[in-house]
Amino acid sequence: MFHGDTIQKRYLKMVHGAIESGWREANRLFSDNRNPPFGQLPKKPQKCSVVIIGAGMAGLGAARELVAAGINDIVILEAQERAGGRVCTAPLENGHIELGAQWIHGEDNPIYHIAHKQNLLSNTTSAEGLGPYLKTDGTELCSSLVAHVSHKISGILEDCEQFVACDENYPSSVGQYLRDRFQEYLETCSDDTPEERQTKWSIFEWHLRFQEIDNSCSDLDSLSAKHWGKYKFTGGEDYINLLSGYSSVVDALIQDLPDHIIHFNSPVKKIVWQKKLSAMNSNQLSDDFASFPSCVLCEDGSIVHSMHVIVTCSIGYLKANLDFMFEPTLPSSLTSAIDSMGFGVVDKVFLVYDTPWWGEEQQAFQIVRGHLNEVNTAEERDWWLKDCTGFDVLSRDPPILLAWVGGEGAVFMERLSEDDIAEHCTSLLQKCVPKLNIPLPKYIKRSCWSSNVYIRGGYSHTTVDRDQTSCGRKDLTIPVYCEMESAQKHPVILLAGEAAHESHYSTAHGAFESGQSQARALIKYQKETKSRLTELYSANNVDASGVK
Repeated sequence: MFHGDTIQKRYLKMVHGAIESGWREANRLFSDNRNPPFGQLPKKPQKCSVVIIGAGMAGLGAARELVAAGINDIVILEAQERAGGRVCTAPLENGHIELGAQWIHGEDNPIYHIAHKQNLLSNTTSAEGLGPYLKTDGTELCSSLVAHVSHKISGILEDCEQFVACDENYPSSVGQYLRDRFQEYLETCSDDTPEERQTKWSIFEWHLRFQEIDNSCSDLDSLSAKHWGKYKFTGGEDYINLLSGYSSVVDALIQDLPDHIIHFNSPVKKIVWQKKLSAMNSNQLSDDFASFPSCVLCEDGSIVHSMHVIVTCSIGYLKANLDFMFEPTLPSSLTSAIDSMGFGVVDKVFLVYDTPWWGEEQQAFQIVRGHLNEVNTAEERDWWLKDCTGFDVLSRDPPILLAWVGGEGAVFMERLSEDDIAEHCTSLLQKCVPKLNIPLPKYIKRSCWSSNVYIRGGYSHTTVDRDQTSCGRKDLTIPVYCEMESAQKHPVILLAGEAAHESHYSTAHGAFESGQSQARALIKYQKETKSRLTELYSANNVDASGVK
């Protein structure tokens, strides 16, 4: 015979994921008595339903979804002093700059819809690859030739999308496919002079640098051609700007969350979780901390016990910290997926001037070099600029040029002084535009995503290593379960972020959607568990209070 009180204790706790566990090691790791800084979690242990690690777009997407479903007992632990993650708008005189995400890509996605609803959108869109293409000797390339070659390269990249449906006979990489197809094109141009052929190669290699930056990778030979067609544009306008910057979207997302839900300056040191739950009886089920399947240990000594953990750290951070962040380690399917994912560096340099020396009509200056493998940059102080495609006119009031830098060049740039960066960029511009009197900028601003220990780079890309394995982005979305005594699987750790989205990776809206998706998985789990409990009550003539 079942007693109502016993059923209620034994199974109602199970609804919330009650789990027997010992936390001696967790308490040992954080036995010091340091006082946490203002704004962080109190030192004493806390407990909640869901811990979200990271207040970037994925974390905010997950939090909003949970709150909308009535799950308010959540804690967001953010390592940095602000929300947004790789969305970071910085005020600048009478304007702003985007150190991270620059645009909303497409209109059929939640970030666009939220920004539109909140009247945050600018009425202007941007474009890339505009302006004259200039050699470092000041020669300007023929615009029609640039357009012709660029059109050929765009066609090759569109053709590369077909390989997503191939299980065999696909190219070894995007880089190899581009070179092979472009060589085939050049062989049809029998009337070209050697100079024209060299110019076409120079334009081609400008596009290689552009794609390396655009895909956040150091080498297109490491970029999977098979999975190139996975990325999907959401339609409508592209390169959509925000009136007051991308962080205005972050502010709007936070407004709907409960007060004090986000704890800033709270980096996580370790996540301790249970693989399997031992047998329990009703006397072991209580509200103490041993009833929780996960324990999040913060650097400041705070401990948060929870039923579920949603981890939204970047792939770059996970790669650097995977070996000691989780105890026990994550399943091999997850670690293999993380290992096979690429995560390069993309940075920006903003040159701020007193006056717009480039004139009213100028949109950008694209820098075309000779054959990259023929240019000896080993002894040049500004060699890092070989990983830059050019300088875009970001605004005229205040006058700002923007340079995108990728790969090893970006990593090196982050170690330079601002004066050196200003001098290097000015010297290159003076060589490429000798007819204008180009001054040093008033000052520069730059992003440093590689040296940010909580980010470690730009965004993810799919490597050729992925072609040889059965793991991928979809594997990142599979929850880590602990097995309960009832044979029920309890999702204890879930990963989210732009890298975990199969078709919108590398975008802010992809990260947001990924967080939403993982939150929905938890909501579904809780509903199904409650439904099973209701059936159990009904079968044993027990009402919601546990009385027969």
